[in-house]
Amino acid sequence: MKQVWEALKDFFERDWTPAEKILVVLCCILLGMVKGFLISPIKKGISCGNNNANVYYQAEDEYWLDDED
Repeated sequence: MKQVWEALKDFFERDWTPAEKILVVLCCILLGMVKGFLISPIKKGISCGNNNANVYYQAEDEYWLDDED
């Protein structure tokens, strides 16, 4: 852990402008996010709700019960 801390200190003490340092940090964060999305087990999206097929429809004319000719 101490080596990581020293490497981080060396990175921020370089002769780079603050804009360059921010750009490098943002690129690393965005690269990590993209990598996380690609590795994640959810590939078909996220569904909010329980989806247990208990559905109750109430309509006045009951049009869905009519047989099509």
